[in-house]
Amino acid sequence: MVAPANRKQDSFQAYYTNCHHITSYMVGLLECDSNLSVLEPCAGEGVFIDELFKQELTPEITAYELNIDSVNKLNFKYNKLTNIEIIHQDFILVNTNKKFDRVIANPPYGAYQSPEKRKQLKKAYPHIYTKETYGLFLIRTLELLKQDGRLVFIIPDTYLSLHQHQGLRKEIISNYKIESITLFPSDFFPGVNFGYAGLSIISIIKEKPNIDYNFPVYNGLHSPSELTKLLTKTKKNYEVCRLSYRQLINSLSNAFFLFSKDWISKVMSSDNMTVGDICFVVTGFYSGNDGKYLRRSPSVTRGNKKYAIMENNNICRDDLSINPPLNGIKNDCYWVPIVKGGNQRFYKQSEWFMDWGEEAVNDYKVINKQKARFQNSQFYFRQGIAVPMISSSAITGALIDGRLFDQSIVGIFPRQDYQDLIYYLLGFFNSKVCNILIRTINTSTNNSANYIKKIPLIIPQKLLLEKISKEVEKLVILAKSNIINDQDLQELNQYFYEVYGAKISE
Repeated sequence: MVAPANRKQDSFQAYYTNCHHITSYMVGLLECDSNLSVLEPCAGEGVFIDELFKQELTPEITAYELNIDSVNKLNFKYNKLTNIEIIHQDFILVNTNKKFDRVIANPPYGAYQSPEKRKQLKKAYPHIYTKETYGLFLIRTLELLKQDGRLVFIIPDTYLSLHQHQGLRKEIISNYKIESITLFPSDFFPGVNFGYAGLSIISIIKEKPNIDYNFPVYNGLHSPSELTKLLTKTKKNYEVCRLSYRQLINSLSNAFFLFSKDWISKVMSSDNMTVGDICFVVTGFYSGNDGKYLRRSPSVTRGNKKYAIMENNNICRDDLSINPPLNGIKNDCYWVPIVKGGNQRFYKQSEWFMDWGEEAVNDYKVINKQKARFQNSQFYFRQGIAVPMISSSAITGALIDGRLFDQSIVGIFPRQDYQDLIYYLLGFFNSKVCNILIRTINTSTNNSANYIKKIPLIIPQKLLLEKISKEVEKLVILAKSNIINDQDLQELNQYFYEVYGAKISE
């Protein structure tokens, strides 16, 4: 079994554990008996097999394992048992049509795959995210389930909402019934902390679902010992919501949104427009050699050895939004301000400068184009909003206002018919409402363009829209002087609570 505890530092991405509470709970969910056939696609040290025996079950077990050391241990451990077949093979590449009554596993997470293998897997599973191996294990084992068979997996919870896993979600809700999902943090167990995700245990039956089918989601566990309580009537105490297939079919990217508040459910389930409907959402520029082409103002102490200080008399002071110099600047003042990452609200001071001379731009576009990223250049030096791709806490937005923006930034540029919404949108991206919505769409701190595009956007009536826009214009002025306080943000949040129908008491 590949499970969270002691990570094997190799290409298998294996996590081995002997946590009885996990194995006991998962085998309990499996509802197995001795007359059934069981598949274990990545057996590891055999802890699931041991748990079946501990519960006095002796089904016919087929166990695959890629790691030869683990295979040798399994063969030694079970050499006297006739109901277990140990196979040394990469399960993902196994060509078999043998069907099983039950499947149980904790597959490898993100194991290395050679380019040849990845190409083969992409061809076999064109709609599955092949860089994350647990999804491949899940989809392949589902194919090998008998009708009414049951599968129990422990995997990262990233499949719930990440856009890369839309194909996996769609396949599951189209052809299978999810019995339950149990969620808990990745540091639930000593020595394990993925950082980017929590863990989940999912139970699935091979049975065609109907649109009104729903299943429970369990959360709020404080220790592994509570897992087995979910096999009793007390499981209701841990049920945080029930997800219906109708809801999943109609949600953005078929995502499994876990709504904690009624207003979120209404906003996410309605036909509201999204940010992507009215804005271009793009990533920015990279020189390919920032050590050479990037300079800092004296106020920046980070990277003081790598980056030279910018001389004021070489900075371009022109309004570059009038005629964006996409082929470079001819005169001596060719250093242009660039907006970089870092969570600052409403306005970021110009503290970084990029060489935008004709020779440098030619290097970005032609000579060094393999390393540089001269991408989405039609938005360089335009009026837009900069959202850092990674947030340390809450999402923030700052005006780009005619500056360059780098690849750590997601640039948001209203389409022509919506350009008068720039200040309203700027306020929205600094609101608690926006932060709640994007964390519902994606629970990690990643604010990539694909997630931002999906945020539901409500435009209020004219009077309220103008009121919010004027308030944000004032906040931009305050931000330029670094004098925004919590009271200013609280008033802004009140406006967006009103627009989105959010109850402050929730």
